[in-house]
Amino acid sequence: MRRALATRPPIARRGLAAAGFTLIEMMVALAIGFAVVGAMIAAYLASFSSGRHTDALVQITEDATLALNVMRQQVAQAGFSQPHGVGEGGFVLHAFPGIAGCEGAPFIDLQSGILGAANCGSADPDPSAPDTLEVAYEGSVLPAKASNGILGGSGSQQPLDCLGNSFAKTHDDATGDDYWLNDSKFYVSGGSLYCHGPGNAAGAAMVQNVETLQVTYGMAGGPAGSPGAGQVIYYGVAPPPGSASWANVVSVKLCVQVRSAAKVLDKGATATLGAWVDCRNAQRTSGDGYMRRTFMTTIVLQNKLL
Repeated sequence: MRRALATRPPIARRGLAAAGFTLIEMMVALAIGFAVVGAMIAAYLASFSSGRHTDALVQITEDATLALNVMRQQVAQAGFSQPHGVGEGGFVLHAFPGIAGCEGAPFIDLQSGILGAANCGSADPDPSAPDTLEVAYEGSVLPAKASNGILGGSGSQQPLDCLGNSFAKTHDDATGDDYWLNDSKFYVSGGSLYCHGPGNAAGAAMVQNVETLQVTYGMAGGPAGSPGAGQVIYYGVAPPPGSASWANVVSVKLCVQVRSAAKVLDKGATATLGAWVDCRNAQRTSGDGYMRRTFMTTIVLQNKLL
């Protein structure tokens, strides 16, 4: 019995010894596993990168929409004056320039109103330098709190400026009365769109991530009431300060260049998502990781057509 047990071949042990994986099988399994994990990581990174690009485009679009809407609300009312009586030539209106601006130059003095002297600084030779825009209209206060702007202020209701501040009335020597002259200055500084109203000492940022503001003006053949008035002949840059050509402006074209709030472009995405056309129709490519886009709108000055 002992001899039989001792000489019996170890069949069970041989089977157990042969039940594992070979080295080649292990290497193949590891290679497949690494490939699957790598594909999952690549898919996750691509999804994450695509999500960042989408978020950046949404943010850029929202900032541009807000910036253009803020300026549109003011520009559309440029030159408005509430009738204050009837004279020999028709309604008696307050006379003031409805719109002014500087081509690639800052304002010299934010406190100087549109009725003051020329207010443009030295122009930047860079064609992509930001322009500045000034808009003026009479703020009206009608019965039942009707107005062409937001009413507020302590005590009696009065129009507010572009920053929501109350401001003093302007005296008109020609008519002998005082009126609410809402005078807004728009400019870009430090990557934000600013507005300065008559009710504040300094401008304040309204929209961030705005890199530049470019303004062109629709010029008619003559001022209101003359032949050719009301029909845009061409769009051009801001006329010189104090030029009679400002009376021929009947529309304004605004263009803003807005960038992403954070760097979202890697080397692979720069060639496609990093390319954009600036406000002067020049092809540009981002080199600092920020995504940029330009947005444009045209506003007709209805009060210049009446």
